[in-house]
Amino acid sequence: MSLIKQRASEAKTLLADHVFQAVIGEIRDDAVGVFLDAACDINRVAAAHESVRAVQLILDALQARLDAEAVEIKQDRDRAND
Repeated sequence: MSLIKQRASEAKTLLADHVFQAVIGEIRDDAVGVFLDAACDINRVAAAHESVRAVQLILDALQARLDAEAVEIKQDRDRAND
């Protein structure tokens, strides 16, 4: 198994994990609560925004692994057809 396929497999496992998804959801829900609370100060809003950005960075990195695998599969298929 290539490194790209191994990394994609790991990403799929993590993305399919219910605990991982629950934690991601809790972080986002907590941030939304801060955003909707008019009494929150700017520092709490900024921290919530940073949390949401961090979660998205993680999800983007996992998606990049899946995208790399899709590209590799397409390239392998194209080479086989040549």
